[in-house]
Amino acid sequence: MIEEATRLETAIANVLDKGIRTADIAAAGDSPVSTSQMGDAILEEYKALSA
Repeated sequence: MIEEATRLETAIANVLDKGIRTADIAAAGDSPVSTSQMGDAILEEYKALSA
């Protein structure tokens, strides 16, 4: 369970490092994504880390 949690935290950090953000955490001038798009990006990153 700890491995999965660490992988999820890493996936979230990687997505944020790519500049992907929802409107509530986006900087002024950024193009925010929807919460669904954010979730999809995190899931794809998680899958990539699991491969």
